[in-house]
Amino acid sequence: MKLHDVRRLTPITQEYAYFQSSGFSPKMEPVIEETARWARFHNAGAVAPGIHDKVLKAFEETREKVARSIHADADEIVLGENTTIGINIVANGIDWQPGDNVILSDKEHPGNRITWYSHVRRYGIELRFLPVVHDEEEMMDAFLPLLDARTRVVSISHVCRRTGQRLPVRPLIDVAHNRDVPVLLDGAQSYGAIPVDMRALDCDFYAFSGHKYIMAPQGTGGFYVRRDRIEWLKPSWIGSHSQKDFDNEGGLTLLDEAKRFEFGTRNLADQVGFGYALDCWQEIGWSNVFAYIQEYTDRTKAALQGVSGLVLHTPLSYEKSSGIVTFSIPGHTAAEIQERLLEEKVLVSPLEKDGALIRVSTHVFNDEGDLTRLVAGIESMVRSR
Repeated sequence: MKLHDVRRLTPITQEYAYFQSSGFSPKMEPVIEETARWARFHNAGAVAPGIHDKVLKAFEETREKVARSIHADADEIVLGENTTIGINIVANGIDWQPGDNVILSDKEHPGNRITWYSHVRRYGIELRFLPVVHDEEEMMDAFLPLLDARTRVVSISHVCRRTGQRLPVRPLIDVAHNRDVPVLLDGAQSYGAIPVDMRALDCDFYAFSGHKYIMAPQGTGGFYVRRDRIEWLKPSWIGSHSQKDFDNEGGLTLLDEAKRFEFGTRNLADQVGFGYALDCWQEIGWSNVFAYIQEYTDRTKAALQGVSGLVLHTPLSYEKSSGIVTFSIPGHTAAEIQERLLEEKVLVSPLEKDGALIRVSTHVFNDEGDLTRLVAGIESMVRSR
């Protein structure tokens, strides 16, 4: 498989200029077919030895592929349904006391807010918010005073969903670790769009989705737990398959691996489809993927800068950003811009229905024609105003 095959194998990109991979990606036909093939195979007789064993083997192979894609070990990976699963595992795995605090950024996805908001009511914890600004030194200066002896965890995005900015996560992690505070990164907007390396980041936890830039089936994702934090994090969601051993009198020994946080009946075919999507990217070459997203995103920023009146909210330097470009047009709501572009068969994402920000997320299937349609639609709207 080559880079140019992705567009050919993703039919929706022939009809729409698809700029919503940071929300939900389209899926390549081979990924859909492979997932369906495993679903049919598994459902033909899930407990039959010739079926059950093969599906479980393929499921564990997906775990290994996910681990390789982020430079982790397979025993540090939980396979789940989305990014929020991992956030909940951390949030519910800490012995909270009233007055404990959590540090978030002020631009987190609801998945990395609502869980913590619930804990404010349930446990009496305090939330502290780090302002996300383009000046990294300013962010670091604001971060240090938020940390104290009652900070139990820092939970922030690797890439900001609202601006596409790469947060200075490694410096933040180093400062937090100096205070013995673990760090959870929300990797929903980074995994598959920019290189992600657990050893280089040195975070404690990393939650991510398969259904965004990886273009894997809906309801797939993963969660990394650094090996030394597996025992530290207490499982709240637990059940059959979490255990190494148990008896009939209450004795229980959990698995030594991160998959102690998995339990119960799973949709294994979707997870095998996740692994197949990773095979496709591995064959294309991750370096080719990341280089294309960078080059196309830079061109997108340059083109949008040429639109009179348009305000860009994403850092111009790609080293400080990602595959997300966010803009606004004074005098127009995000909903109005989305509706106007939809008439041109351009799919973008309004970050707030009653707000102003529009998010464009680029991928390797986007071509020059997509960019032309995007810019033409915006310019037409500006002219009509």
